[in-house]
Amino acid sequence: MRLSTFTGALVGLSLLTGCSILPEAKPIDYYVMKPMPVASQGPAVRSANRVATPELGDALQLERIVRINSAGGVMAYPNAKWSSSIATLWQNWLLEGLWRDARFEHISSAQQGLDNQWQLAGRLQALQVEETAQGAVAVVRFDAQLIDTRQRRLHASHRFSAQVPVAANTTAAAVQALQAASAEVGQQLLDWLAATP
Repeated sequence: MRLSTFTGALVGLSLLTGCSILPEAKPIDYYVMKPMPVASQGPAVRSANRVATPELGDALQLERIVRINSAGGVMAYPNAKWSSSIATLWQNWLLEGLWRDARFEHISSAQQGLDNQWQLAGRLQALQVEETAQGAVAVVRFDAQLIDTRQRRLHASHRFSAQVPVAANTTAAAVQALQAASAEVGQQLLDWLAATP
């Protein structure tokens, strides 16, 4: 009886003092997308542009920094996340690139509901690291759609993709490679938008 009373007293004391026998949670590292390089010179060639939130490939529904192994298994880098959901991250990244590129003007997001003629939409199929026989590579694929909102029709579409080797088996190296692959896709996308009649 005395032993159980003593044990109960210890448990009660630990609760009162805020002590815990559980291991402390490791801090989460949050990562952002670096701004894409843009061609900021030249006159505006496309006006009234808005950017929609992209649809996402299945692996990106995790809203984590994703790695896919050679067997097709989907994993997330531990203790690391993007600074926001992947859909919001990609939309804001495209908006920022369009704002900085002088070839485009009157930029807005679809959420603002402005009466812009052109909407950039699409599906982000991949923003992930994939394991291959040659090593890990960062893969970015975006199926872009340029929609004429006033005519209510698809004006043009194109798939953009890039792969960049991951230099080391670390989260930071994975993010750096994903940013580099995204920059390639972003440059291709903006050039395509500017050249599409």
